[in-house]
Amino acid sequence: MKKYNFLSVISITFFISACSNISLPIDYTKQNPSIIGYWEDNNGILSDFQQDGTFKTFSTDGSNAILATGFYKNKSLGNIEIKLTSFLRNSSETIQCQLISRDKISCTSKIKGQFYLQRTHLTEHNIDRSRHDLPGLLENPTEPRTSVIFYS
Repeated sequence: MKKYNFLSVISITFFISACSNISLPIDYTKQNPSIIGYWEDNNGILSDFQQDGTFKTFSTDGSNAILATGFYKNKSLGNIEIKLTSFLRNSSETIQCQLISRDKISCTSKIKGQFYLQRTHLTEHNIDRSRHDLPGLLENPTEPRTSVIFYS
């Protein structure tokens, strides 16, 4: 009987140690969300963050003048460092930012102080929606749907 108890303990120990070595795949996109795309500050200035770690900031007054360029890097989960060269001020600066939500970044600058960037509608990203948000099929498919048109 002692021999069976000993074998049971050995097999359980082996099983537990085998499970501890199993590594599950990790989705790093959820751990380190992307800031690639267009972001807008409170003054309506747009910044375009590229996949290669560069960005440019440009005016939205119709001239599309480039106001600043630079580089960014994800330092850790949600922490972003931006190295910016401003063409308006003819200066360079390092800005520390924190991704506070999927669509909002809080930044601290020595020159500008604290400011926020909001993801714009120009950036396409997946929206998680349940199927209940989608319109259903008509009960009578030959009958047209009612449409509402708003004029401004």
